[in-house]
Amino acid sequence: MRPVQTALAVIEAIGRRQPAGVSELARALDLPKSTVQRTLRALEQAGWIQAVAGERGVWALSLQAGLAVGRADFATRKLRTAAMPVMEELRRRTSESIYLAVRHQRKIALVERLDGLNPAVHAWPLWQAGPMHATSLGKAILAMLSEPEVDDYLSHPLRQVTNRTETDPTRLREELKATRQRGFAVTFQTNWPGENGVGAAIRDSRGGPFAAISISAPVERVNESKCLELGELLMDAARRISLGLARQ
Repeated sequence: MRPVQTALAVIEAIGRRQPAGVSELARALDLPKSTVQRTLRALEQAGWIQAVAGERGVWALSLQAGLAVGRADFATRKLRTAAMPVMEELRRRTSESIYLAVRHQRKIALVERLDGLNPAVHAWPLWQAGPMHATSLGKAILAMLSEPEVDDYLSHPLRQVTNRTETDPTRLREELKATRQRGFAVTFQTNWPGENGVGAAIRDSRGGPFAAISISAPVERVNESKCLELGELLMDAARRISLGLARQ
């Protein structure tokens, strides 16, 4: 494999697995560890990857990589253009952090974040992907997918992110049905301890759910009754973004 091909393969592998270690990458790419280590050093020097704080020899894509790859995608640019004014308005009204993400296979990938005036529990890094069933962003999309698509998702192992993440397919299916009826998703410390989230799906020109917008905040500020209030705001925000996309 040529050096450029190796570098691209390593970037892609990190993007799918991040954070990822040298041994894991070497096994996944069937390359010598020395080759992977040499490529990682070159990518770090170029600013495409960064070491994960507190974890020796573990890597993730840098913001530079996310900006270069994610924002080069036309569909993502259109989404961000339509979403930013709505996200800014939501932040002004709630003072909370606002998140925008797209579906990527079986995961949800964050493409934009507006930090709120109120302190957050955890700042989800841009371009980082996570399991759909653990986040309000992902659950909002999952709930609006067709039955065969939901069946396919639930047929795979469900990763437990926190001790409150639902990993039983039957119970998760019931949660998704309730989410679909309600019109927005709620999560209670299922993606990060001490943090609750509310999310609503954004639809493309064909009506399919491909992205979502959410608010996440500490449990002290976003309890169950507050989630219902925020859910109405997020459904309206998602509808406006969908309409904005249709007009572009």
